[in-house]
Amino acid sequence: MMLTKIYALFLAAGVLGTSIAMVVMGEKWQAVERSAYSGEKRPLWLRLLGTFLLAFYAVTLYSFIISPDKSIAGWILLVFFPVAWGIKGALVIFNKEGREKVISIEGADNWRKIALARLPVVIILVVLAVFV
Repeated sequence: MMLTKIYALFLAAGVLGTSIAMVVMGEKWQAVERSAYSGEKRPLWLRLLGTFLLAFYAVTLYSFIISPDKSIAGWILLVFFPVAWGIKGALVIFNKEGREKVISIEGADNWRKIALARLPVVIILVVLAVFV
């Protein structure tokens, strides 16, 4: 279960880190989003990060499956969240209309609002890590 805890804290750190970057960079964050979501080919940094995250998830999920101790928090982290984020990804990343909405966000205030809206996810991930 330690790997599941580490995975949850890794996700929390990632969400917190990108939220802080949004607040600090403001409108400049748009360039990061545009590079990730516009065009047909994703940048190498995004593909590498995605590959790492999927591999980390697969190892953590396998560890969870073979573990005799399973908690509700673990099920939420390793089953519910990936399904929910997969649906979000399908609606935004793999959908041209969704990508256009993301790359059309303008203004530092809008990015700060998005950053603040993501903070409850950090809290939820940390709480789940505690209860894994």
